Amino acid sequence: MDTNLCVRLATMAAAFSVLAVLPAAAEDCKDPVTAEGKPATLRDLGAYPNSLFAWRAAVKDKYGHEYNSWRYSKDRNVDCVEKSGQWTCTRTAKPCIDKLHELTGAAKEAIAKKECKSDSLSSYGAKRKERDKAEEQAVFGWEIDTRKKHGKEWAVWKNASAADIDCHDVKGGIQCIAVGTACKPK
Repeated sequence: MDTNLCVRLATMAAAFSVLAVLPAAAEDCKDPVTAEGKPATLRDLGAYPNSLFAWRAAVKDKYGHEYNSWRYSKDRNVDCVEKSGQWTCTRTAKPCIDKLHELTGAAKEAIAKKECKSDSLSSYGAKRKERDKAEEQAVFGWEIDTRKKHGKEWAVWKNASAADIDCHDVKGGIQCIAVGTACKPK
């Protein structure tokens, strides 16, 4: 194994172990952000993800991309209403820094060592009864869609930047959407 790679892996492992034993620091959260998604005829497959994209964009514009992960936000609320056959969903939450960016410098160093596409992709996964299985399905869908659009070397979820997964209850289970920008190591 490459010596530099071993050193980097050991450094990251040490950083994670230090974080595990430190007392929990105050979370780095911002004032709530509200964003309304584009109207759509379908609530779950149209208006709901549209509100996620709108919220992430609004947070990125206001606080930066390190805060635009819905999964790490606090006091989350999604309100969907139907009017004249069109659904509109509005999201409100306090954006908090995502866990990757909490690591001092490790996130910037990791991102600098990646080549990334300019656009993000999103994919729904199959509905499942358990949340972790639903998240796996969303990631699987993202990897398939990314492979189709950019090729196999880009379709690795763990390499994606600005990655986020949002799940919600649907009739008969849980369905998740995975959003991320395709990257590959340089």
